[in-house]
Amino acid sequence: MSTFGTSAYLKLISLNPRPQRTELRKRLSPSDSSYDFHRSLRLHANRLLAKGESIENVLESVGRIAKLPERTSVQAGLATLLDWRTSHPSKLFEVKPHIYTSPNAVFKLGFSADFGTVIDGKRCAVHLWNTKKPPLSNRLTIGTLSLIKLSYPEVDNLVVLSLLDSQLFWSVVDDRYVAIGHNLALRIEEIILSVEEELRAPTKDRRTPPAPPHPLA
Repeated sequence: MSTFGTSAYLKLISLNPRPQRTELRKRLSPSDSSYDFHRSLRLHANRLLAKGESIENVLESVGRIAKLPERTSVQAGLATLLDWRTSHPSKLFEVKPHIYTSPNAVFKLGFSADFGTVIDGKRCAVHLWNTKKPPLSNRLTIGTLSLIKLSYPEVDNLVVLSLLDSQLFWSVVDDRYVAIGHNLALRIEEIILSVEEELRAPTKDRRTPPAPPHPLA
């Protein structure tokens, strides 16, 4: 069973149908583990927020990242995070990760909060987003967060904080958005099963089916 991290799933659901299928095909094809470009940001943010390391130490560590695009991305992301924390100085708390299993147990989604804090009087589990492309789908992101929130009674909201522009995406208590998240998970299940069947077929018999219209975009 495939397991998605939070950012990987949010990226997937924000893609158009054809690149979405391509992304799943890459993920499901036998290959070496891909490099997680954004893992370094999460680790440094955790050191800064959860472990209480000094800004100077964390930024010094960031400066030693060998790959320039990754180093630049982490530096920009942390700068935005620090600015956001200045505007939202509430006390931090730990939030345990939860695993969501899709309706027909085709895939799992691990929601990981990078930190918990109080925003506008609400206890929130916050996940950091720092991916330029694709832009997050507001409707589908809210639907997914609202669905996963059902497994998080200990907080008031699940929130995605975009470090590209400081935008917040909130879960909502609304059956319509929960249904969007549920139906989206069903759609991802369908694509996964279709891609898996295609990958099992002999090479000469493989044909990529036309991309269906995006029903939830």
